[in-house]
Amino acid sequence: MRKTALALSAVLVASLLVPAAAATAAEPATVNVATASIAQDNSAYLAKAAKTLGGASDGSGKLRDGNSWSYWRSYRDGIVVYSDKRRALTVPNNIAKAWADTGWENGRFGYPTGKHYKSGSDTRQNFNGGVLGVRSNGTSYWLPSVPKLPDFTVTGAGWGHGVGMSQYGARAMAEAGWSATEILTHYYKPATVEKNTTSPSQDIRVQVLKSTTASVTVAGGGMRVKDPTAQKTYTAPAGSALTFSRSGSQLSYVLKNDKDQSVAANKVTGKLRIEWEGTTAWPSSKRAVLSIPKANAESTTPGTYRHGFLEAGILNDQVNLVTSLRLNDEYLYGLAEVPSSWPSAVLQAQAIAGRTYAMRKINTVKTSCGCNVTDEVQDQKFTGWRKENEQPGYGAKWKAAVDATVSRSGSTPTSGKVVMYGGRLAETLYSSSTGGATRNSEDVWGGAALPYLRSRDDSWSLKPSANNPYDSWTQGVSQAKMAKVFGLNDVVSVKISRATDKTISSATATTSAGTTKSLTGIAFRGSSNGIGARAAWISGVKASTTTPAATTINPNNFCTTTVATGSSISKAIASQREGAVICLKAGTHKPANLVLKSRQTLVGQGSSTTRFDGTTAVKTKKSGKIYKISSSKIPSKAPATLKCTTGSQCNSAQILFANGIQLKRVSSKAKVKAGTYWIDHKGRAIYTGKASSSKYKYSMAVQTRAITLGTWSRMGKMNVVGYANPSNTGAVRLSGAHSGLFSSRVAVNHGIGVQSNGAATEVLNSTIRLNGQVGVSASGGKNSIVRGTEISKNGWAGYKPATFTGGIAAANKATMKVSSAKILYNSAAGKLGVRKSSGASVSVASSTVRGNS
Repeated sequence: MRKTALALSAVLVASLLVPAAAATAAEPATVNVATASIAQDNSAYLAKAAKTLGGASDGSGKLRDGNSWSYWRSYRDGIVVYSDKRRALTVPNNIAKAWADTGWENGRFGYPTGKHYKSGSDTRQNFNGGVLGVRSNGTSYWLPSVPKLPDFTVTGAGWGHGVGMSQYGARAMAEAGWSATEILTHYYKPATVEKNTTSPSQDIRVQVLKSTTASVTVAGGGMRVKDPTAQKTYTAPAGSALTFSRSGSQLSYVLKNDKDQSVAANKVTGKLRIEWEGTTAWPSSKRAVLSIPKANAESTTPGTYRHGFLEAGILNDQVNLVTSLRLNDEYLYGLAEVPSSWPSAVLQAQAIAGRTYAMRKINTVKTSCGCNVTDEVQDQKFTGWRKENEQPGYGAKWKAAVDATVSRSGSTPTSGKVVMYGGRLAETLYSSSTGGATRNSEDVWGGAALPYLRSRDDSWSLKPSANNPYDSWTQGVSQAKMAKVFGLNDVVSVKISRATDKTISSATATTSAGTTKSLTGIAFRGSSNGIGARAAWISGVKASTTTPAATTINPNNFCTTTVATGSSISKAIASQREGAVICLKAGTHKPANLVLKSRQTLVGQGSSTTRFDGTTAVKTKKSGKIYKISSSKIPSKAPATLKCTTGSQCNSAQILFANGIQLKRVSSKAKVKAGTYWIDHKGRAIYTGKASSSKYKYSMAVQTRAITLGTWSRMGKMNVVGYANPSNTGAVRLSGAHSGLFSSRVAVNHGIGVQSNGAATEVLNSTIRLNGQVGVSASGGKNSIVRGTEISKNGWAGYKPATFTGGIAAANKATMKVSSAKILYNSAAGKLGVRKSSGASVSVASSTVRGNS
C-alpha cells in the first residue's frame, strides 16, 4: 500500500504500539541426559574450541563443583568449563577476568549458565549468582540478576515506498522557488515534462465502491437512471435516492423521488447507468452532486461526485460502482494526494504526476474492479467533489493548479502536461517522504531498472520548510513481537545495516544465549511477518528496558582471605584453593619469590598504598671520609657472563636507597659523595657519602623476584620496588598462560620490570618505570597484550644492551600487541624503545612513543 502526504495508511498494528509485559530470562529446564552423551558432546565441543578459540594454551585444571569436580581448559580467546554432568560452555577472556576477580566458581557468581551475548556494546554472560558484564572500554561489572528481556523502540524517517517523487520533498523545493517542471525532472531524471495531445477528452473509469449493498442520493439537480434490461430511462428530482442490492447474479435497484415515492424498481442484467445534471453526460445549468455512503473508505462521510456518470453492476457477488469522468481535468480535480494549501508549484507537479500515472492505466480495464483505477492508494486517492470543493478556497486553489497543466479550446481540453521518457509515458510513482534519498524501483519491487526511477537526493524531505511530520518517528515493538519476527526464543539486541539510499538493508538479532540471526531489511520491516515499520528508512533499534544497576567489579569486594602487613603472603597462597581472591591490606609487604597458584588473584588496595618491597635495611660504618656498607648479598665479583663494561652498572649490582629514594651509582670510590654510592665487589661492600641515622635510613635491594604468576592468575593494585634480579629475571614474572598484571606500578628494580613467558599474558593500565633492564620482556609466549600502560626510563643498568634494555624486548618467537600505551625515554633500544630478536613480533598502535635512545 502506497503512503502519500494525505493518503496515510491505517494499517499500523495496534499491538506494535503497546509493549507487552516484559518477560524474564528463565533457566533451562533440567533434563536427564546420559553421562556418556554429555561426555561425547563435550569431547566434540573441545575439539571444535581448539580451532574456533585460537588453539589451546598451556592451561587446564579442575574446578570444585559441590562434592565433585568440573574441569577447565584455556584457549587463546577464552576458557572452556565442563564436567561429566555439565555441558561445555565457553567463557570469553574479558568475562573470565571478571569471573576471576570475583572468586571464580567459589565466589558469589558460581558457574556460567549460558553462552555469552551482546547487550548493546557490552558483553554479558549469565551465572548462577547473577550476570557478569564487560563494557566496551574494558571495565567489568556485575548485575544481581538477569535483566528483563527488553522491548524495543525503532526510530526512522519517511513514509511510503520512496520511489519517484517525494511529496514533502517537493513541497520544500517549491518553497525554495523550484517550478513544477524542475521538481519533476529532479525526481524523474532523465525524463522530461511534455504536452500530451492523445485523446485529451477521454474518460477514465474509477471504482468508488464495492459492497454487498449500496445507495446514492442527488442534490442540487436531478438524477436519471438508464436501465438496459427494461430499456427505459427514469428521471428523479433533487433529493431522490437510489438503492442497490444483489439478487442472484443480477443487480436489484429501487429509485425513489424526494418524497420517498417509488419511481422505478427492477433487476438488471448488465450495467445500470446513473447520470446527474450539470455534467458532460447531462448538460444543464444546474450543478448536481451525487453522494455515495461508504465510498471513500477512509472517511465516515459519504463520497461526493460532481463530474462524469456512474455505472452500477454486480462483480464477484457484490454491488460494484464505477464512475467515468474526463481524465485530463475532472478526474484530477478530485485527486486528493497533497494538501491544497501547499505552494502552487508542488500542486502542479502533483497534478502532472497524477495525470501521467492515470494515463498509463486508461487503456486497461482491471477485472478485479471493472475499472482503470480504484479511488484508493493502491492507485491514487480520489475523493471527487470533496477535494474540488475544499474550503475556504483551497479546492479552488487545487483546481487552478490542475488547470495550469491543461491546454483548452473553449472548455474542451486539447492537451495535458505529462512526464515522458523515451517517447512513452513514464511510470510516475510517488510517496509521502523519505529518510533523505528516494529508492531505485527494482530495490522495492524487483524487475528491470528504470532510468528515471533511480535513487535521488531527497534531503528536501528533512528540511524544516517541508514541515514533514515524518522527518523522524519512533515505533514501539514488544519483546514478543520482535522474537516472533526473528523466529527466536528471545531478543536482547538488534543491529541494523543501511544501504546507500539510507534504507535498512539488514537486521541482526542477538538472543540472551548469544545466538544471532539476520533478516533482510524488507523481511524485518514488513507489514505481514515483520515489525510493520512505517517506512524503509529505519535508523536504529534500541532496547528500551531499564536494566538493574551495574556495579563495577572491584576484586577487593570479593576477598577470600585478607593478609595484613607482617603476615606471610606465601602461607595465605598455600592455604587457599585455586580461584581464591587474596587481598592485601595497605602498607609495605616484603615478600620474595611468591608463586601464585593457577586462577588465584592477588590484589592490593592501590599502587600508592600497597607496596612490595624487595630491600633490606642496612647501616653504614665510617671508612675514612666516606661510609661503608658490608653485605654478603653483594656478589664477590661481577659474573663474567654478564659482560659488564667499564663504568657501566651491572645486573649483579644492588640498588641502594636512602629513605626509599634511589641513590645514584658512580664508577669509582673516588667519586663517592652524599647521595651517591659505589660497589666494591671484591670487598663485598658498598661505599656511600653519608652516615645512616634515625632520620637517614639506608636500604638495599636484595631479593631477586617479587612474584611468579601461574595460569590465569592475576595481580593488581600493587607497587613493586627494590628487587635486585642478579640474573635475567623480572620483578614480576607472568609465567602461566593468561596471567596478568593490572593497575600496578613496577618501578626501580635493578633487572627486568615485568617478565612475560606465558601465552596470552596481559599488562593493563600499569606503570613500568626506572627498571635497570628492560621494562617488559617477552620470551616465547604468544599473543601477549600490553594496553593502557606507561613504560618509561627503563634500561639504565647497561647489561647486554642489545637484548635486555629498552622499553620492551621480545625474543624466541614471542608475539605481543601494544596499544594505548606510552613508551618514553627508555635507554639502549632505539627510537621506538622496542627490541625484537629470534623471530619475535611486537606491534604498537595508538600509542605515544618519544625520547627513546
